[in-house]
Amino acid sequence: MKPSRKDRRSKRVPAAQRLLLTILGPTGSEIAKEIVTTVEVSVHGARLRGIRTFRADSQGVLTQLGSGQQAPFRVAWQAKVPSNPNFLDTGVELLSGFDFWEVAFSEPAAAPAPVAAPAPVAAPPPTIEHPPISPQEVLDELERTSQASGDQRAGTLEAAWCNLIEQLEERKVFSRAELLASLRTIGQKFRPAQEP
Repeated sequence: MKPSRKDRRSKRVPAAQRLLLTILGPTGSEIAKEIVTTVEVSVHGARLRGIRTFRADSQGVLTQLGSGQQAPFRVAWQAKVPSNPNFLDTGVELLSGFDFWEVAFSEPAAAPAPVAAPAPVAAPPPTIEHPPISPQEVLDELERTSQASGDQRAGTLEAAWCNLIEQLEERKVFSRAELLASLRTIGQKFRPAQEP
């Protein structure tokens, strides 16, 4: 359940940043990935927009596509976007103590005031649609990070491929099931023949 505005620890501000959201399992292995867009950010978390469903209390890492900066997070809640049921808003809590967003918040973080009774949930603010990333922006980012370390370069390439796949899927060039079937077929061509 989303906290009411009175229960929030810090002010939220509108923002539209593209991030790679990675959910990790108990052993640290990757369970799911998605490129998401911030709708609102605060000192302690954000509301993200994407298409995948995540379990509350799942944990993982957010990676900024531009800088490669990472921060651990926890999924707090998830709800369908009223104006577009194909998308889900996900509330995340940052589990790090540094300024991940690089946004100036006009008021300092304050401790939540005690509440005698649960406050009604406020109506969600107006939605911000997924801002598309142009092919030129992707190429510029790839060129900029070509001199980066191996891990950062691999993360940028992975994020670029994920973004490309999401945009092709949104434009109905193919479905995720069709893509997976195609990748399996390609993988079988390169699999060594098993001996009898």
